[in-house]
Amino acid sequence: MQGVYLVACIIAFFVFAFLAIFSAKYRPLAKEAFRCVFNTITFRPCDVQLSEKIKATVVGGIMEKSPGTARFVNKHFEALSWIFTILTVVSLAYVLLGLYNFFVFGSCDPSDPSGCILTQLTNGSSTNTLNGTCTITADFAEFYGSECQYCKQMEPIVAQVEKETGIKFEKLEIWHNQTNAKTFEIHSFEVKRDCMGALGVPTFYSVKNKKAICGLQSIEELKKFVNENK
Repeated sequence: MQGVYLVACIIAFFVFAFLAIFSAKYRPLAKEAFRCVFNTITFRPCDVQLSEKIKATVVGGIMEKSPGTARFVNKHFEALSWIFTILTVVSLAYVLLGLYNFFVFGSCDPSDPSGCILTQLTNGSSTNTLNGTCTITADFAEFYGSECQYCKQMEPIVAQVEKETGIKFEKLEIWHNQTNAKTFEIHSFEVKRDCMGALGVPTFYSVKNKKAICGLQSIEELKKFVNENK
């Protein structure tokens, strides 16, 4: 039961702390919620009147606009509180998951990076900072390192795929060339998404479809990637 009070008090604290920014009447409730959180985590009794005060505040505010709705909320306040608590916890979990994905994979939604506002903001700022100097001019790019043995092993395979498909990979060395490294950084969230969170070389990238494959590839695998992303 102590855990239930803690969750309720934490939610009440953040809600009333936010409302207190705009109205002084919520500040006493925010202080009570904070005391409730502190008392609960230190295993001291919480003020049981807090829930009644919250109920009176919520129902009173609704009553001014819709008496019928206020009566419904008053009657089902406990059930609605649980629903609100569960939704808040689930929302917080999704927020934390999105932040984790963003810092690990470069996008809060690796399956659809374009829908992530954090990705759009960071990509937009990076592109503007580089003033367009880090653009890929071909339809496909190969990011490689000059001393990378795997990249050297891919050279004949890349040449064969270029010959058979008619495309050309723009070859961008990123270990010593800072401009190319910045280009790789711009597209890093897509590379992480498609390469299990890893950033390494060789990486083959489709500009059109924003797709990537990484590491050693057979001729068939690389041809398939090219044909699917032309």
